[in-house]
Amino acid sequence: MNLRKPTIIFFFTVFLLAVFLLPRPTLAATSTVRGAAWWGDTNEYLFMDCLDDFIGDLLDVSGNLYALPEPRGFHFSADPCSTLIHHVYLDDNGNFSGEAFNYTKGLVSFSGTTTPPEDGYGFNSHCPSTCNSSNSCWACYDETDQKVYGWARVVSDGTWIRLDSATTTPVKLQSWDQSISVLPGHGILPGDFVGNATTTADSVSFNCKSEGGGAGNCAIRDYKVYIQDLKIGHMSAPNWSYSEACSVGALRAVLKWDIKSGTQTGYEVMVSDNSTTTPATAVCWSGVKTGTASQYSIPNADPNCPSLNYDTDYYWWVRLYDATGPTAWYQFGANPVDTATDGNPDSNALTFTTYKHEFPSPFFTWSPYDVLVGTSTEFTSASSYYASGNPALPMSCGGPNCSYAWSTTDAGAIISHPNSATTSIIFEHATGTSITLGVTDIDSYVCSTSTTLLINYDLPLWREVKAN
Repeated sequence: MNLRKPTIIFFFTVFLLAVFLLPRPTLAATSTVRGAAWWGDTNEYLFMDCLDDFIGDLLDVSGNLYALPEPRGFHFSADPCSTLIHHVYLDDNGNFSGEAFNYTKGLVSFSGTTTPPEDGYGFNSHCPSTCNSSNSCWACYDETDQKVYGWARVVSDGTWIRLDSATTTPVKLQSWDQSISVLPGHGILPGDFVGNATTTADSVSFNCKSEGGGAGNCAIRDYKVYIQDLKIGHMSAPNWSYSEACSVGALRAVLKWDIKSGTQTGYEVMVSDNSTTTPATAVCWSGVKTGTASQYSIPNADPNCPSLNYDTDYYWWVRLYDATGPTAWYQFGANPVDTATDGNPDSNALTFTTYKHEFPSPFFTWSPYDVLVGTSTEFTSASSYYASGNPALPMSCGGPNCSYAWSTTDAGAIISHPNSATTSIIFEHATGTSITLGVTDIDSYVCSTSTTLLINYDLPLWREVKAN
């Protein structure tokens, strides 16, 4: 009996699972710059990648065909990138490289040489990583202000193209952080370039939406320069606030991510209580989901994502899908801009922490039931709290387990003991008045409840008098 073949198949299967399922940290990589910029009526388009060139296809139009159907006809066409090959790249350090192409000017280099640019690398202070002739760099991108700095150069005649022009719209790249607006109101997507580069003779527009300050130009010439690759710029967790924990429950998390560039068609999420995991051992594995969602909630209807545990540190990863397949796994906390939003911060940047237990349940009663202006009404807490020993079991507040804060919308009201379980309140105004009780437990988790009461005047005393 030959056992060798099944053994080989088994180990090959294990190898494939390790390659495709194990989370991997995001590695330094390059992104492909795609699309075309408009270089004025004389030069027309500057193509960033040979896949975007029209070259070789311009004769393949209906007026050039004398015999149909295809493939008969008069054609001069070639597959993209089969003759003239050029690409422009932006690496994870923010440095540009490669070559663009223009029909009139020829190749335009973004890769530095020993020839210094016109400002002698004066822009280098804006580059996240050194940009000079030693690493073949003439231009860089600074994500902190979303601006492009430096130069590109026409190979044939040495014309310099300044990317950080002194115009009101220098070249920028919209990143994941939508709070840093590139051009407000223009609908720029993450990964899109906008603005204008300049030469001594003319300018180069990187987006029809920024040329002239409006999207109307796109009806005449629809073009833009953009990052093709699908990448994540920012992750956050658990995105579950005190108010949400009070109203819905403490054991939930909403895992969020922001797109840095590219077009998402699907996603996959894994959550684990240890730093190394596979779908088989993860506490939550979403499987591959289709769509453009940018968050994932736990618990949910997925059978592989039951409720989380209290007071537990969780790692999580996400990878996205586009037309080319999945990205690398992105790990929460590996990017310095990732955000832990939990109320129990830990010392590990790679994890978020669930709450220790459920939040307090504030409740109160009052007497007399009909509240009158100028008279004393007694309010009494009947609240509950939770503790780590039995995190889902409610217990009556008492002693040091709960602290209290009474307040009311009646600014003239007198609250006798605003921080006690029981207090009396004398109201000044006859109107609908809100009374709020906030309860804080020994772990500083706080919830509040409010009730609106109609405060009335006391009825006058009536006495019947016999007429004379």
